[in-house]
Amino acid sequence: MFNRDSILSFLDNAFQRIDMPCFGNVNIDYVSSRLLAYRSTDQWLLLFNSVVWWPAAKGLMTIVEIVGTGVVGRQGFDNDRAFVPGCIELDDEENIVSILVRGEDIDPSALAIQPDYDVQPEYGFWASVALVEKYKENLLASQAEIQQFIPPGFQHLLTVDEWEHPTWAMPPSQTVSFPCIADVLVTSDPSLWIPVEVPNTHWSHWLSK
Repeated sequence: MFNRDSILSFLDNAFQRIDMPCFGNVNIDYVSSRLLAYRSTDQWLLLFNSVVWWPAAKGLMTIVEIVGTGVVGRQGFDNDRAFVPGCIELDDEENIVSILVRGEDIDPSALAIQPDYDVQPEYGFWASVALVEKYKENLLASQAEIQQFIPPGFQHLLTVDEWEHPTWAMPPSQTVSFPCIADVLVTSDPSLWIPVEVPNTHWSHWLSK
């Protein structure tokens, strides 16, 4: 079995090993994320579903990172947990050639793209931000894509889009959110979740880097 302290200790260690998302990652910009909590009779796991801008890979991507005692396979990120839900094609001058989301053509003129190159120098990132504003649900990993990573017998307890995410100076156990999530996991009672007054999951909290 598990208890609040064992969950928080596990998460602190996982964050130190970068087995949890590090929103300050210098190579990947987390545009928008969702956290889901699951448990079985004697195990638990947290799943982070994130839309990212990853220039060294495919640009606009979705990555799923999982941490907990019930994880099958590698903790955190693994290659089979990365998806390409869309494509932002730019020319050499960073003008948009085309945008696709789940195979659907998106008209760039319908997006409110507002680059601030002092904050982030890549136009593709700002296009991703604007896409998330209108197409977040399509860009996040779908239920079918997520379900393959959840072992049989696990109950979904909680889904949140805003929380207090850890930093190197503030591990999960010292945040407001993760002790609360631990209580939800131990009791199987999602009503114990209390939204934080000042969440830091929005991309603007992590840029400039």
